[in-house]
Amino acid sequence: MYAQEAFVIHINAGWNSSNDWYGLKSITGARVFGGDIEKKPGIKEKYNITKVPTLILFRDGEEIERWEGGLDMKLNVSVSEVQESIDRK
Repeated sequence: MYAQEAFVIHINAGWNSSNDWYGLKSITGARVFGGDIEKKPGIKEKYNITKVPTLILFRDGEEIERWEGGLDMKLNVSVSEVQESIDRK
């Protein structure tokens, strides 16, 4: 990752892929990466994942904001909410 760059990591599990966050292709101004805790279990510890899906916004290599799935195993956050966080400089 590059300094002063915003990036978003979307982490889910293969068995919950039907609940991938719908807004990944709609956000702008941040690079988007994905991870599957079934295929790469190490990311669970690396990013302290306790719920799936989880969306994490980083800037300058530091976590800025995190959104986690609810009891319904869905990420209940709007594209505009995530975009506002990305746009804050």
